[in-house]
Amino acid sequence: MKPNILILDYSFDRFETPIIKGFLNRHFDFEVTALHITTEASFPNNLIEKDFTHVVHTGSTLSINELAPFTKKAVTYVKDLVDKGTWQFGICYGHQLMALALVGERAVRATPNGMEAGWGEVKFNQLGQEILNLNPVECIWQHHFDEVTELPEASQIIASNTHSHIQAYINYEKRLLGTQFHPEINLRQGNNYFLKDRALLQSNGFDVDMLVQQTPSFDSPKVFFEFFLGS
Repeated sequence: MKPNILILDYSFDRFETPIIKGFLNRHFDFEVTALHITTEASFPNNLIEKDFTHVVHTGSTLSINELAPFTKKAVTYVKDLVDKGTWQFGICYGHQLMALALVGERAVRATPNGMEAGWGEVKFNQLGQEILNLNPVECIWQHHFDEVTELPEASQIIASNTHSHIQAYINYEKRLLGTQFHPEINLRQGNNYFLKDRALLQSNGFDVDMLVQQTPSFDSPKVFFEFFLGS
């Protein structure tokens, strides 16, 4: 079946949709729909009846630890998609949202180590290396304050680091892929965001001029979206 993709964009500034949709439209001949989620009304009442094969839950500047106007509706939709057997890909906030929906509030928290930002090193275990064809250590875009501490049943961790143990996981039973990092971001997009976000990053102890001298170690949008859409 030809993938029919839904992007649920939780980003306050609508940063995520043009990045993800642009990549998908350039590289795949698939139908892509995007909804910007701000309130419960952002979810059409008949959304679960639509024939989407893959749903992407994006990142956001919102904290998963604070109730948003749409949280209850989003949680219900995540659960309904699991029951329907639809593949879901959660990125950063979306990754945390899926854990909140399927495990509960105990599954998410503010990171004890503070903000994680930069082209950070992530260690992929044997499963992660095998299914994604990656090296044991890769550099990928990070920008977050919260993390997942407990995964839905039957999940398998595929990537970790010292900042947040659960950096990525796969769940074939519930058809979930989650990443704490942002695999949709390429070098230009990531560094432009760091420059735009200079004040926040500096207030959290980061040297922005050093961050933008770093680089990703692989083509993360290609690797993760090809894997997800091939699932």
